[in-house]
Amino acid sequence: MKKKLALLMVFVLAASVLLASCGSKSMNGEASTDRWNGQMNDSSTGGGDAAPGAPSESWTEGGEAWNDAVEGVGSAIKPQTSLAEKIIYSADVSIETVEFDKAVESVEQMLQKYGAFLESSSVSGKSYSEKYYGYQTYRRANFVIRVPVSAFENMTRDMENVGNVTNRNVYTENITTRYYDTQSRVDSYRIEQERLLAMLEKCETVTDMIEIENRLSEVRYELESLESTLRNWQNQVDYSTVNVTLSEVQEYTKQVEIHRTYWQQIGDGLKNTLEDIGDFFKDLFKGFVVNLPTYILLAVFIGLAAWIVLAVIRKRKAKKAAGRGAVDLELKEEDKK
Repeated sequence: MKKKLALLMVFVLAASVLLASCGSKSMNGEASTDRWNGQMNDSSTGGGDAAPGAPSESWTEGGEAWNDAVEGVGSAIKPQTSLAEKIIYSADVSIETVEFDKAVESVEQMLQKYGAFLESSSVSGKSYSEKYYGYQTYRRANFVIRVPVSAFENMTRDMENVGNVTNRNVYTENITTRYYDTQSRVDSYRIEQERLLAMLEKCETVTDMIEIENRLSEVRYELESLESTLRNWQNQVDYSTVNVTLSEVQEYTKQVEIHRTYWQQIGDGLKNTLEDIGDFFKDLFKGFVVNLPTYILLAVFIGLAAWIVLAVIRKRKAKKAAGRGAVDLELKEEDKK
């Protein structure tokens, strides 16, 4: 009986200790949760009257620096549960055309069709030598087009209607991670800026004020820089870039079969060589005909100069001959005497 009573007392004592331990842990957990929720609420509302950890009477009381007040700012940035993809699209397109003016007009019409705009453009190669001397010159245009990302694919595909597309490269750059990391830094700096402004209103000494204002200037500079980066990225995400190179040609580049036999390759090379020789003689004959008036005028001047030189030479020879004749006559007369 005594043994049973002793066992019952031990069991009751063990149960009491266990219940006390559980109650203590529960109270500690609730207190810790309350403190954490309170800090999160203070952070999300800009810190209230004083930031967590900041002395209430003086910002430097007890030897603690004022930047202790902004401790744990990053904890107020709640992670995004679903992030939109941030992808930058761009393309390089090279186009040949035999109707340059018409092709340029087609590009301008595509801008209106897809709601795009020209960021920059240039045209080169226009020469008056073709008009006055008959030389063929070819023009070249470069366009940097910004098009809404929703119309990017359709616009790059529609470039085939402008001319012969010889090259098209499409690039993608996923900046999702960098974008949202930068956005988190922006949010963190904004919270720190609000807390610094609140601290600036409560500081009591000039030294504290100067220190807070210096840090506030740094925060504002970083904030403006990061916000500018975000705006630039968002602009590139919303409006894709299409670089178009438009070249004027006499005829389109021929599409050669990928697999050519040995003799077909020889035939292609011989044909290209004969075409080059023919183009050389055609250009040579054209240049001769175009410059014929110059050649005639040059021949006239050369002939006139030659005639003058020959006349001078003949005159000198005649003068020398006349002189010799006079000398001979004098010698004859002396011999007669």
